Amino acid sequence: MNKFLASILTVIAVTSTSAFAGDLRVQNGRFVDSQGATVVLRGFNLSQLHKLPPFRPNNDPLLFQKLAASGVNVVRHQFNWEAYEKAPNVYDESYLDYYAEIVDRAAAAGIYTIIDIHQDAFSRWTLDGCGEGFPLWAIPKGTKVSEPDNGKKCWFWPLRVMAQRADVDALFNKFYAADYMPRERYMILLEKLATRFAGYRNVIGYDLLNEPMGDATLLKKLYVDGIARVRRHDPQAIAFIEPEMLTGSGLESTKLTNPMISNLAFAPHYYDATIYASVWLGGRYEPTAAKNRALAKSWGAAVLLGEYGTPAFALAPNYIEMIYNDMDKFGDSGTQWGYTPEWNPTTLDGWNSEDLSVVDDKGNFRSNYRERPYARRTAGTYGTLTAQPAWFVFPATSSYSWTHNPAQGVTEIFVPKSFFYNRSPVVTTTVGVNCNFNGAKQMLTCSSSSAGVKQVTLK
Repeated sequence: MNKFLASILTVIAVTSTSAFAGDLRVQNGRFVDSQGATVVLRGFNLSQLHKLPPFRPNNDPLLFQKLAASGVNVVRHQFNWEAYEKAPNVYDESYLDYYAEIVDRAAAAGIYTIIDIHQDAFSRWTLDGCGEGFPLWAIPKGTKVSEPDNGKKCWFWPLRVMAQRADVDALFNKFYAADYMPRERYMILLEKLATRFAGYRNVIGYDLLNEPMGDATLLKKLYVDGIARVRRHDPQAIAFIEPEMLTGSGLESTKLTNPMISNLAFAPHYYDATIYASVWLGGRYEPTAAKNRALAKSWGAAVLLGEYGTPAFALAPNYIEMIYNDMDKFGDSGTQWGYTPEWNPTTLDGWNSEDLSVVDDKGNFRSNYRERPYARRTAGTYGTLTAQPAWFVFPATSSYSWTHNPAQGVTEIFVPKSFFYNRSPVVTTTVGVNCNFNGAKQMLTCSSSSAGVKQVTLK
């Protein structure tokens, strides 16, 4: 991207911050804006090609306009440490500038950003060349090192993690050690990012470490130390913390205990154990989600399901609808994995033969994602939302109920026309609720002068 365009985008990003309802924070286990209204975050993880050289995807100048038009209000944006710090204290500042341009473009479209310190199994040189994220120089001595592959042999790479679990845990535990030099370089990295993005109103926080492994006590100490370093420069940043990687299957529970961090979001992942093979045997997400919500509540944290997804296969619509139905019922936020515009039928997502992109090579949504209504802002207390797609002779319907607080302004519900066969929905409400549907923005805005339980139904 040339410097002139970058300058224009920066100006747009700065002037567009008025589109944001104020800095988000966590209060009583919810994301809330400056008026105290409940905000639900929905969006995607950006392209898989952040994981591989040259580490610079997402070049479509209309990318964020497309995302905003689909109701996205947040992206989880992978940051690749290998791409930035080539050797200890030797930085490629052009990578950080590139990354900041992406954040600027998200801001210009009114989309929040979570900065995601991303790695999988530590590095491209670990897990038999099937990992990614951290630089070669950060790998502890004595660790088996392989030439990076990230091709077909790495398909179903989580099985490799399970098979080599003892070694992967040991690798992470060495990294977590307080006297290990790369741990301090990681802390400095967090400070550099916080310094750069502290003034960006659309940057709401930092996902401190993607899918960690190793000892939970050491991991918790890393989180506590890491967010302290972030907040030296960005004191209002939300801390997004993840449990151990293998809890994402729902077959294990985290050993993390309360980190006692304020302004905290618990950000687990969820992938059914068989989903990578395009097989779903009917395993349910809801029990895992209930455990995640209970844990987050005990910590005073909000919940953001940081990753979930599936290949596009026959049962993909049912599987992904199961997850969204539960999120809508309880008002959970989430970022689906993932939006990879570079997807093609040959190399798929482009990393480890994963095939989770929600868009194809023509930019159309695949069967693993469907635009659906959600209550992105609630003036008052979130109630419950249902969204039933059309089925045979039965038309699509959606309803949302909440406990209204007039002092917090309006309730906003994203209502995609595609859910209602590209027509504006018929809206009915309880007495005293006034709603207006903006077809161009696909947004239903509802207000009321009285407090109490309200409901809106869409058909």
